[in-house]
Amino acid sequence: MKISMEVFEGKALKNFRYEDLMKLDRKQLMELFFELDAPAMSEMRGEYRAVLLDSGYVINIFLAKLYLHFTWGDWQHKAFEPLGETHGHGYNTFVTTQPKLYENYFVAVFMKIISIVCSLFRLSNPHRLARIMLNKTSIVSSVFDGRPSFQLSYRDYNTFYTNTMTDEVRKVNDNLFLGIGRLTVTFGKLNPMPFVLIGPPDPWVGPDIEYKDR
Repeated sequence: MKISMEVFEGKALKNFRYEDLMKLDRKQLMELFFELDAPAMSEMRGEYRAVLLDSGYVINIFLAKLYLHFTWGDWQHKAFEPLGETHGHGYNTFVTTQPKLYENYFVAVFMKIISIVCSLFRLSNPHRLARIMLNKTSIVSSVFDGRPSFQLSYRDYNTFYTNTMTDEVRKVNDNLFLGIGRLTVTFGKLNPMPFVLIGPPDPWVGPDIEYKDR
């Protein structure tokens, strides 16, 4: 089917909802991504609900569950604050019972195991929303098609292997954004992992850990 900037799979993009993206497989999601435009830096402000879409291979689904649900807790949002016309920063949110959530993956896994043991003895803390996993945002040329994308880079604020992660985001409509994540350790752009950001966003709160370059 021919794709246009206004219509995909027979439905107007302005009417697309989260449920419509959930019906698409990874190939269709990539086709849609190629037809979308990047949002303006100033447009991306606040905490957007974030949900994984079809990642293709079973191993990708396993890694996503391990990375975004087991290690830190259930993934909830990607948040953004513009700092200029072409750059900004952001973070992710996770639901956790841990009083402090470490961004270092290996420490985070160790602490998760401890929290599971504590829960067996009913020593868990109340659930809370942790704001961690910082990133820098910018408008760049996409590695997928060379056109502008809203990029999230985790290299400067995180340790291995989170620091090998880069996301690109394009706009479906005013309250829906299609993201494509990639990790160098899982073959980068050859193995894209789609996700969706859902608005309207909640207000920007700021991360639990301060940006080290501010």
